[in-house]
Amino acid sequence: MKIHEHCLLIALEDLNSAKHLFSESFVTTLFHVQQCAEKALKAFLIFENTGLIKTHDLVTLVDQCHQHNKQFEMIRPLAAVISPYSTAGRYPDNTFKKPSQEKIQSFIEQSEAIFNFVKQEICKIDKNKS
Repeated sequence: MKIHEHCLLIALEDLNSAKHLFSESFVTTLFHVQQCAEKALKAFLIFENTGLIKTHDLVTLVDQCHQHNKQFEMIRPLAAVISPYSTAGRYPDNTFKKPSQEKIQSFIEQSEAIFNFVKQEICKIDKNKS
């Protein structure tokens, strides 16, 4: 298995974990939502043989992906919404407000959209290389 494929597999595990935990643990759900998107974006960068930058900021990762594929601009708004949940709610912070279940469901869907987008773009590029 190639490294980018392994990253996508782990991203899918994070997505499935978020879906499973949705009704039980909102903080853990939010973390897995963010992690799915992060790992998918990093999978693309690995696929493109780009050195990984150590960041959890999804918008920064989209910027890096955008340098290789202008289509990544389409997912920037999704990444901006999900990005704060790498840490939000996981540490004591009086400013954190628990999102509604509907909002969390929306975040799961947005993360899944990023995952599917990345996977699709990798498949398109792979097909063109053949």
